[in-house]
Amino acid sequence: MRRRSFLAAVGTAMGTAGCVGSSRPRQPFRVSLPGSDGTFPVRHTCDGAGESPAIAVESVPEPVVALAVTAESNRDAIIEPVHWTLWNVPADREEIPAGLPRTATVETLGGARQGQPSNGSPGYEPLCPPPGGTAEYRFQVYGLDASLELPGGAAHDDALDAITAAAVASQRFVRAYERPADAESGSE
Repeated sequence: MRRRSFLAAVGTAMGTAGCVGSSRPRQPFRVSLPGSDGTFPVRHTCDGAGESPAIAVESVPEPVVALAVTAESNRDAIIEPVHWTLWNVPADREEIPAGLPRTATVETLGGARQGQPSNGSPGYEPLCPPPGGTAEYRFQVYGLDASLELPGGAAHDDALDAITAAAVASQRFVRAYERPADAESGSE
């Protein structure tokens, strides 16, 4: 409950591409995620390869030294399933590539770290609504004014607390995925 209330307050304060904290960035924070029409590509779901999506980094304001990403189910639930927590991506990257390994530390991203999703090992947990169902997923990309001293494999709530404390900019994306009715059973 504490995390959900905090997220609602942070989401309201940050908006879609807003700023957080007192040091307001001078240039915009712009990143992009696959699915510009609001739908999520199959390759990033349990019906495809299940790989993490690529995130293009278009513009990073001056105080940002690292990037972080969270992905959660976007529904009215007390506990929302977590699909991804990534932090300490160097801000000079032009892209967070697709298909990151499911490891606590991602050496190819300068030692970036990934947290524990709701199910499984550290890294990206593919989106997987019930067969025949449609679900929305909330991706948030943050610009951080400091790298986090949090070990890879940390719990999502601990990582989110550290991420929001260091966030000076963010951009949110909501993507929907409609799973075919004849898909193999299994859900998030």
